Amino acid sequence: MIIRWVCEKCSKRWIYPIEKCVYCKGLIVKQKGSKLKVVGITKVNIPSPMHPIIPYNIILLQDEFGNRLPKKTMKDYKIGEDYIQQKAKTDDAVAVIKVKYDIYEAIKESLELLNGMKLSSDDKILIKPSIIAAAYPYQAVNVNPVFLDALIMILLDNRIRKENIIVAEQALIGSDAADAASKAGILEICKNQGINFADISKGPFEEIYSEGYKFKVYREALNRKVINVPIMKTNFQLGISGALENLSRVVDEKTQREMYFDNIEKTLPKLAKAIPNVFTIADATSGMQGQGPLVSGEPAFLNLVYAGKNPAALDIIFCEATMLEIPNYILFSAKNLDIKKIEVVGSELDSFKYPIKAPVNNDTPHADIKIINGKACPACLYMMNNLTLKLIGLRGEQINIVIGSVLTEDMLKGKERLVALGDCAIKKLEEMKIKSVAEINENIDEMEQLVLLKKLLTTEGTPKITAVDKVKSKMKKLLSKVVK
Repeated sequence: MIIRWVCEKCSKRWIYPIEKCVYCKGLIVKQKGSKLKVVGITKVNIPSPMHPIIPYNIILLQDEFGNRLPKKTMKDYKIGEDYIQQKAKTDDAVAVIKVKYDIYEAIKESLELLNGMKLSSDDKILIKPSIIAAAYPYQAVNVNPVFLDALIMILLDNRIRKENIIVAEQALIGSDAADAASKAGILEICKNQGINFADISKGPFEEIYSEGYKFKVYREALNRKVINVPIMKTNFQLGISGALENLSRVVDEKTQREMYFDNIEKTLPKLAKAIPNVFTIADATSGMQGQGPLVSGEPAFLNLVYAGKNPAALDIIFCEATMLEIPNYILFSAKNLDIKKIEVVGSELDSFKYPIKAPVNNDTPHADIKIINGKACPACLYMMNNLTLKLIGLRGEQINIVIGSVLTEDMLKGKERLVALGDCAIKKLEEMKIKSVAEINENIDEMEQLVLLKKLLTTEGTPKITAVDKVKSKMKKLLSKVVK
C-alpha cells in the first residue's frame, strides 16, 4: 500500500501527514493506493551496515493514482509485474511491517495480513502494554504512547466500545505503575481516548495451574481477550524483552518472585500457556539495543511493527531479524514449533535483517561494578540498576554484585569482593555456603542501600559492613529527610 496526504481543494500531495494544506489551507484526505505495479528495479550487490545481506533489489512501485514508493526485497521482479502481498497461511505466522510516517496504517496492515484479530463489538479487551519504569518516550524503555494511541483508534474503528477496553500494566517491583505510565505519556493517551488505566499489582488475582506450576493471574487477563503490546528490546539478563517477557507481569508480586527464584526460563513458558486469547502487536518503532531493558539501553530506531498470535514465534523472528541469540526461555516455549519454518508476511525476513548491539550479561551502568546474574527478580533488577546509576562518577575498587537465585559454583568461581544484593541472592549464597563480603537487603531504605554500597566500592582490600556503618547509613537517611 502507498499512502499520500492530498489536499481536497488544490490536489497537492505529501508523503507525510499534515493537518492542512500549506498553500490553500484546504482539508487533507488520506489517499491509499493498493493496486501496485513494479515500474523500476535496481539490484544491489554491495553490503552496508543497515543492509548486510546481499544481493537484494530495490523495486519502484506505482499505485493506481500514480504515486511511487521504493521497497527493498530479496525477490526478483520484472518491470510491469503486479506486486501483491500474500496473507498469512498459518496460525504461527508473524507480520512485520515497515512504518512509513503512519503507525496507525502499519498496525492495521499487519492485522490484515494476519487475517485480523477476530474481534466483535461486544468483546471485552485488555491491552497489556510494556510500562516498566518511569522514563520518557524517547528513552525507549516503555511502549511509545503514539503506538498505543494508534492501536486504541483501530479498536474503536472496529466498533469496540470504550467501556469494554482497559489498559492494564504493573511496573517492575519497586516502581509505581501510575508514575511510569504518566512519565511515558500513556496516562494522557488513556485520558484523551476515554479508556481506563488499571494497575495490575492491585488485582484481583485468580489462582490457576499450568504444567504443575501455580500462578496467581490478574483476573481480567483470564476473562478478556488480551492484546499483548510489548516494546521489543534487549535485556541484559534474559537476552530480550519481547512478547513472552511482557506476559510475566500479569501475575502478582509473590508469583513473580517465585517464578524468578524457580528459574524464569522454565516458568515463563508455563505462564504463557496458561493465558488464553492472547494476540501480540509489538512496538519496534524505536526498540532498544545494548544494556536494556532500562535506561542503560539505547534506542535502536528499528521503525517496525511486529504482530502475531504466537508470542514465541514473534520473539524468534525478532531475534533472527536483529541477529541476536535466541534465549532459552523462548526456545522452551517454542519446543513444538519448527523455528526454521516460521512464516513471515509483510516483509521478507532477510530484507529487514541487520545486527543491533547485544547486551553484556555482567555489565552495569558503573565501570567498577560487575554483576553475577542469577536471573534476578524484577525487584532486585530495578534496585541494582538504580543504585549503580546513582554511583556513576565515583570510582573505586571493583566489586561483584550477586543478584538472583539461578547461580552455580562456576559462575562464582574466582570472583572476589562478592556483594549479595536482594533476598534471592542472600538466600541462595547461604544455601551454597559461599561467603560474601556484605549483604544488602532489599527491604531497607534506598538511602541506606546507597551508603552501604558506596563504602564497599571505595574500600580497598576486603570491605566489611559493620554495625557502625549501618547506624551511619540510617543517620544519613534521616538527615536527607530533614534537608528535604
